[in-house]
Parts: sequence; C-alpha cells; structure tokens
Amino acid sequence: MSDALAPSNQRAAGKSSGEGLASKPVGRLTVNAAFLREIKDDNRQLKSLWDRLIPMFSHPETVKNHWPELIASLAELRDQLAIHFSLEEAYGYFDDAVDIAPHLSLNAETLRSQHSTLYSQIRDLADGILELNSEASEHVTKLMRRFKAFKKSFENHEESELKLILESFDDDLGVGD
Repeated sequence: MSDALAPSNQRAAGKSSGEGLASKPVGRLTVNAAFLREIKDDNRQLKSLWDRLIPMFSHPETVKNHWPELIASLAELRDQLAIHFSLEEAYGYFDDAVDIAPHLSLNAETLRSQHSTLYSQIRDLADGILELNSEASEHVTKLMRRFKAFKKSFENHEESELKLILESFDDDLGVGD
C-alpha cells in the first residue's frame, strides 16, 4: 500500500525503486484516501467506545451497576487501541512528518514509543478488572483512578501527535517564513 502522506514525486519514486532519498523531500503532500478512510473509521470507533465508557466511570455506583459492560468495553477499547496504534505506525503516520520536517524526529520517536506504554496500560486495565471485586469499594476506586489516569495519558498523547503533524504541515507550507 502506498504512503499515507508523502511528499509528491521524490519520496514516492525513491520508495518504489527501493532507493533512499538523496536530497531533501519536495514540500508538497499527497494524501492516501485509503489511509484517511481507515483512520476515520478507527477514530469513529474509538469515539464511540470513549462515549460509552466515560459515563460508566462517572460514579462508583455506576461502575458497580455496569460491571459486566465495563469488562467488555475495556476489552474492546484494548483491541481498538491495538488497531489504532498499528494504523498510525503501518501507514507512515510518523515517518511522513519526519521526512517533511526532520527536526521533528525526536518528538516523533518519543510519540511512537508511547504506543507500547499506552497499550500496556489499557491491556493491564482490561485484564485487571477481571481480578477485581465490584462490591469492594476500594477495588472500584482503584479501577476508576486507573481509568482516569489512562484516559488523560491517552488524550495527551493524541494531542501531541496532532501537534506534531500540524507542525510538520506548517513547516511544509512555509508558515512563519
């Protein structure tokens, strides 16, 4: 499959011939429609999951009343985030930003490395709920605290990814020149 966002001509030609780029990539971008469709579908599914989970974590009694749904929804979120992170990495989400603005490479690598940490956190949360007792207040409080911390980490990560991509576009378009 072709790159999601690729500087037109040079990068596409370099990749198809198996050669690296010897010169700086052209500043124009092309957009892979298949990538955008998959990301859009993924984002829609993630939003639906968050919209379902957040109200269930609003109060300890709500958590207790929705325990079986929470178990299923956290497992679904874990699986959806595995897809989400894979899509970002498989389609060159970070590589393209770095190719266009190489000075962003450290930030891109930091964000990419966060995927495994975030996935481990949601996996542990989804697996850990199975070992908790919904009738034990301390278990419910612990679960709520862990979910809230994970949600905040994930939101910060997504915001940072968006900033990276926007910054690479700003560089590409010559904003601030």
